[in-house]
Amino acid sequence: MKRCLLTALAVTLVLTLVPVAMIRPESARKKETPPDTGTARTAEEENGNEVIDVFVESDGRTEEMAMRDYIVSVLAAEMPAAYEEQALRAQAAACVTLARYMKKNGQNAGPDGAVISTDPGKYQGYLSVEDMKARWGDDFEDWYARLCDAVDEVLPYEITYDGAPILAAFHAISPGMTETAETVWGKKIDYLVSVESDGDRLSPGYSTTVTLSPADLTEKLALTPGDSAPAEWLGESSYTAAGTLTEIEIAGALFSGSRLRQALGLRSAAVTAGFDGENFVFSVKGYGHGVGLSQYGADYLARQGMTWREIVAHYYPGTSVVQVSC
Repeated sequence: MKRCLLTALAVTLVLTLVPVAMIRPESARKKETPPDTGTARTAEEENGNEVIDVFVESDGRTEEMAMRDYIVSVLAAEMPAAYEEQALRAQAAACVTLARYMKKNGQNAGPDGAVISTDPGKYQGYLSVEDMKARWGDDFEDWYARLCDAVDEVLPYEITYDGAPILAAFHAISPGMTETAETVWGKKIDYLVSVESDGDRLSPGYSTTVTLSPADLTEKLALTPGDSAPAEWLGESSYTAAGTLTEIEIAGALFSGSRLRQALGLRSAAVTAGFDGENFVFSVKGYGHGVGLSQYGADYLARQGMTWREIVAHYYPGTSVVQVSC
């Protein structure tokens, strides 16, 4: 399964996704009745015929999909169906909002008018119904119904800021605080700011370590250390308040956290570096770019009793959940 949202920015930001294990679904299902506020959509969309042009990477073609079916497949790829129902709804709201953001901004994600693609490294993940059946086996009907419930609950709504759907970035696990869009992508976005996400520290995947020999590190980072000893390679480093590495000196060269993450295959840019006398040890917290909704954090907040709208308000400050159908 996949989890994680957006990693590049030029009006379109890219999503990072994370594999997670599934467990059996719970039988109890709690429904919410969202408020009747917002703007109306077209008559076609009001009739449940909202569609989106998606470039299917595996087939190399653009397909017009019903928005509802597309979001169910996205949710299946982005978040474990075993997560709390309110977390699934928050994630589904982010996914459908991002899809509408892409439609509204006319992005070109592929041929024949595609506004989004199934490439999880650029947009949102996608799991076909056939793949869901293969993955879940005898549990398919239960898991699929659970995801459909979440999508049906939030499909008439979207997350907005200043009257427009937001760039609903999400990621798997934060370092304990989410990061700002300005730090990660170099562009300030009022609702993509740093917020507390303490529950992430309880995630089994919160901390990871990568160990590299001096020779391996030299190769991966194209270092030119000269005659200096490896113990002398690590220089000063700096961090944001959320824990993202902004800059570190290694063997005389400067690296940003995002550059180091990409070069070394780290799970996030919230990384500290050390030398144990033989190897370099990179200790990483969280998973993903850290901007927007934290998927594990959303599940934690849902387990504390938060509704999906409260979770959305927490991770996207200043936004509103707006009804978009009659």
